[in-house]
Amino acid sequence: MTSTLDIICPKTVTNEYLGGTIAFYGFCLFVTAGFLRSAVHLLLPDGGINSVASIIVFEGTPNPNDVIYMLQSGGGAFQMSFAALNFLVLWRYRSLIPLMLALMVMQQFFICMVQTIHPLTPDHYTYTPPAFVGAVPALIVLVILLYLAVRSAKTH
Repeated sequence: MTSTLDIICPKTVTNEYLGGTIAFYGFCLFVTAGFLRSAVHLLLPDGGINSVASIIVFEGTPNPNDVIYMLQSGGGAFQMSFAALNFLVLWRYRSLIPLMLALMVMQQFFICMVQTIHPLTPDHYTYTPPAFVGAVPALIVLVILLYLAVRSAKTH
């Protein structure tokens, strides 16, 4: 039987995916959502901070929002790179889907950790930002998808 480590980090990379169908289509959904989210953060003038996440506009001279927007757009650039890598895996290197799911789990865990360490209060936003609402559920779903991908691959 193949070890979990060999499934997540295969010694030979191919375009053959041995995991479960649910995990595959779940991965496809997360890849698509990641691409759309990264496009919003990268391309919107406010990085989605005010227009999507409803974070308040801060006052000051120089304008502190310019720094926030620049950092958010930089995060969007990183997210776009990760989305491009995920599309490449879907196109040519499907045996790496469990690895990419593991990286998504790690990324989502860090997002949850940041939200815990640096919590924003309702004073900072008009309505609860979508990333706040979806962080823990996304982490749970990603863990389940990774489990399904590894479990199904072990039975092959």
